[in-house]
Amino acid sequence: LVRGGAFDEKQGLGLHSEMIIPGWTKLIRGGQMDDLNKAFRPGVAVAAGWAGCTPQDLDFIAENPRCELHPSDFVLDPKVMAANDRVHAINSAINVDFQGQINAETVHGPRMINGTGGQPDSHYAAMYSKGGRAITVMKSTALGGAVSRVVPVHEPGTVVTIPRSLADTIVTEYGVAQLFGKSTRERAAELISVAHPDFRPELQREAEQLFGLRP
Repeated sequence: LVRGGAFDEKQGLGLHSEMIIPGWTKLIRGGQMDDLNKAFRPGVAVAAGWAGCTPQDLDFIAENPRCELHPSDFVLDPKVMAANDRVHAINSAINVDFQGQINAETVHGPRMINGTGGQPDSHYAAMYSKGGRAITVMKSTALGGAVSRVVPVHEPGTVVTIPRSLADTIVTEYGVAQLFGKSTRERAAELISVAHPDFRPELQREAEQLFGLRP
């Protein structure tokens, strides 16, 4: 999102994140991310580490009072993150089922390809934060378009990283599905609307069978 320019026209952004990744320093330099609206460490970008940064990024971060690194158990403490208003936690997912259960760890059921990381912590913090949103971003398909990332039900053994009770906003290249506070039928309809068009008829048939959901 950062490297794609999603935040280039924004102002007043703040960073409190598990990782500083490529692109964040561009926003700090450009003035879009001033961190001044944060209750915790205003004016300072806070993270537990950095990954994939260029030498120029590292030179900018090093000894820069605008950037601070803290231990992950502190940075990812939901109470610390939620001290800020309007926390928008942006995480990725492998797939999401009709009930809103988010899997960010396993494929083909129990085969693990990711750890849990700080995703639950930041997700919870956004839900606790005044005006916060927990946003899950994913492509609509995987394996070169062969499978849908929106699924009716997860395969047996799939790890649920975020439970259905905390599902909030799912984003794909086809739009935004708002799940929070909605019934299972409503969630299925929202998710089908952001699934890849090639899979929507099949997903619709599954939703009709499972929940009696009709177009």
